[in-house]
Amino acid sequence: MSNVRMVIINEFDSATVAQSTGTAVATLPATNMQVYNNSRIWRSLTVASSVLQGNFADIKLISAFVLWRHNLTNAATIQLQLYDSADQAGTVVYDSGEIPAVQQIAFGDWDWRVQPVVASALDDWAVRYSQIWFAAVFAASYKITIKDPLNTTGQLDATRIYMGRHFEPAVNFSYGRQWQLGSNAQQLRTDDGSLFTSQSPTWRTSQFSLDYIDEGDRAALITALRYAGTSRDFFISLFPEHGGQKEVENSFAAKFKQQPAITNSAFNNYKFPLSVEEC
Repeated sequence: MSNVRMVIINEFDSATVAQSTGTAVATLPATNMQVYNNSRIWRSLTVASSVLQGNFADIKLISAFVLWRHNLTNAATIQLQLYDSADQAGTVVYDSGEIPAVQQIAFGDWDWRVQPVVASALDDWAVRYSQIWFAAVFAASYKITIKDPLNTTGQLDATRIYMGRHFEPAVNFSYGRQWQLGSNAQQLRTDDGSLFTSQSPTWRTSQFSLDYIDEGDRAALITALRYAGTSRDFFISLFPEHGGQKEVENSFAAKFKQQPAITNSAFNNYKFPLSVEEC
């Protein structure tokens, strides 16, 4: 099983991006996905095939792609291609091929009595996303192809793209990880004893500790923590490529709730207690 992965330094934010195939809504351009704001989205009116492409600010090392908060159906496909030259020229250094955009439900999670054969692990979640993990490659430009001809809304929506080199420690987080749903819902008990609660969105929080960070991982992690602080968003997957409900409930866009107090627990070993909250 893979260890926790985090895409903290998002190379997509400093890249160029434009929709080269399909009809985009002028007031909802693809550049909206380069700024964190859940109310700013990219919208394409071409569900059959929409293509996004652009150049990175420089040659970048890329090993992860995430399309966050989208409306793609279980039948949608996505394809990521990376090139070693600008403007999608030169050699293709990575090609995912056309793959399902939405993770299918794992057999162990599937309830055949009430769920269709073609079901997704995301069907019960308000937020849908797509992710691709791969061996790191140096890339100068990219091309993203999204096909969802069965999307009855007549439009493709997405809020954020995370694309960059992911951090994965050599040793996974320790036992004792915490997971919780947060909410701003307020409860009020009336004089007759009834308990009423206001409706409010929920979000995920998780606290875990990386207790075996060596010198190599320490430098990379501190660089990422300095970059993100508590203001920049990133993507985290606590059980990447695990599949099913367990992976879905532990994968989300997040921010650090505070910077960790790092403990030098032994020679060439450091402890990083981390607390993240879905954003």
